[in-house]
Amino acid sequence: MALEPVTVAKPWGTETWYSGIERRGESRVRLGEKTEPLSSFLARHGRSKPPLLLKRLVPRSGHLYLEVHRTKHEVYVVDRVDPAVWSDGCGEVLCGVDATVRAELGDEALRRAILNAASAAERRAASVAAVDGFMARHRLAVGDSVEVMPGVPHSLRQGVEVIEFQTPVYERLILAASQPVQTQNHWDSAAATDAMHLAPQPPPRPTNTEPRQTLATAHTFEVTRHIVAKGATLPLPAWCVGWTARGELRAPNTTFTARQAFLAPRPATLVAVETSEVLTARETA
Repeated sequence: MALEPVTVAKPWGTETWYSGIERRGESRVRLGEKTEPLSSFLARHGRSKPPLLLKRLVPRSGHLYLEVHRTKHEVYVVDRVDPAVWSDGCGEVLCGVDATVRAELGDEALRRAILNAASAAERRAASVAAVDGFMARHRLAVGDSVEVMPGVPHSLRQGVEVIEFQTPVYERLILAASQPVQTQNHWDSAAATDAMHLAPQPPPRPTNTEPRQTLATAHTFEVTRHIVAKGATLPLPAWCVGWTARGELRAPNTTFTARQAFLAPRPATLVAVETSEVLTARETA
């Protein structure tokens, strides 16, 4: 089934939800010429929980909040890097704390220093850049992927547009923000520093040309990049969500072209009309 998105404005740009169900907006499922809300479609198929959440993040006017999640797991796949912001074609993400700073300060002193810097920034007595300075910076090119585990502080930078797969829950702790926060009137700096994991994080995973590349494996879902040759098939498990990055694929009653999202409520098979690149996320628990 094709997923039809809803786009939500953010202080830093836009979020487009392809499988989102929220009070701020809901994605839809296309059935031939008809569409229906995703929640209604799930209910008709006897599913009580939402599918994995597929989004596109476009930070045009600023950086995303520096956040920590207690349970939510996220996977970013870089879709575009704005050359007006990053002239060399590589953008940036903050992910995890800087290992050198951690070694110099020690864990408890590092947590105190981050909290002090965030508290000063929230009072506007200092710049958010001071908080960012404690974080590890990773360069990102189109096709690279980043896995963000629970407890890891992270912030996608302006001009780096990504396709995101995530646990379908809404929970976050805002450690710091360079943009106005719309949904609450305070930061969560103390709770975020308490919940923060300080262990070094794996670097971004570069794209490759293998027919199948596992981008992330969590305890609840797995994200895979597929290169499907013309005429070849791609089997999909039940409740898989996916994104056609390029090419064209055919299902029994639907064709998916580049930059379309889909949902498989039951096991299905796609056939590549031309060589295609597809991102899929399947549930593992």
